[in-house]
Amino acid sequence: MGIEERKKRERQHRKNVIIDAAEKVIFAKGIEQATMKEIAEEAELSKGTLYLYFKNKNELYIAIAKRGSDYLNDQFSKVFAGDHTGIELIRMIGETYLSFVRENPDYFHAFQYYESINDVKELQKSEIAETCETNRREALNYMVRALQIGMQDGTIDDNYDPKQLAIILWSSTRGITTMSHMKEVGHYFKMLDEMEIKVESLYEDFLRLIGVGIATEEARKEWVTDGQKNETSVDG
Repeated sequence: MGIEERKKRERQHRKNVIIDAAEKVIFAKGIEQATMKEIAEEAELSKGTLYLYFKNKNELYIAIAKRGSDYLNDQFSKVFAGDHTGIELIRMIGETYLSFVRENPDYFHAFQYYESINDVKELQKSEIAETCETNRREALNYMVRALQIGMQDGTIDDNYDPKQLAIILWSSTRGITTMSHMKEVGHYFKMLDEMEIKVESLYEDFLRLIGVGIATEEARKEWVTDGQKNETSVDG
């Protein structure tokens, strides 16, 4: 290994250590309360050294969002490893995403924070933000690919435009996960409790609604049956 390659690896290792420390501090205290000083101390670095790698707290939180999106896209890629129909892939992508949000609420919160940043110039200057955008496009492309497969194998209605439908499905999924996430962290819609709606059943009905809406008549029966099996498994 050459000197330059070694330096590159050492720098990446140091960045990972800093991101690990940032996750621990920010996830525990929140982005507003966490400070760069606390993150530097957690990483066992000087504050000056920390700024050599990340110029501010925003950039660090974007790096956390990027790490979360790396992990999520890796889970999406595994969905395509098996032999599945397009409509099955759509269900699996939905279940994978919903499971990710339930199991990694802090990463989901980082996604939301990143998407709320309105300083376009700051984002344009950030290589990390650019990678986040690449990851977001890749995630959407998984959805497009699943829809195209379904339209080819006859399990998804081919009257739709796959790219447009992917955006509709993706934005709808984000909406319902945002609502359920708010309930999980305490800032929730009281009507869910008032209507005695459980998050698990909300997810399942949402996925079933998507499947019934986009599937061909033959595949629709399979989707509903699979959904009932999954619901029974969860209840059991």
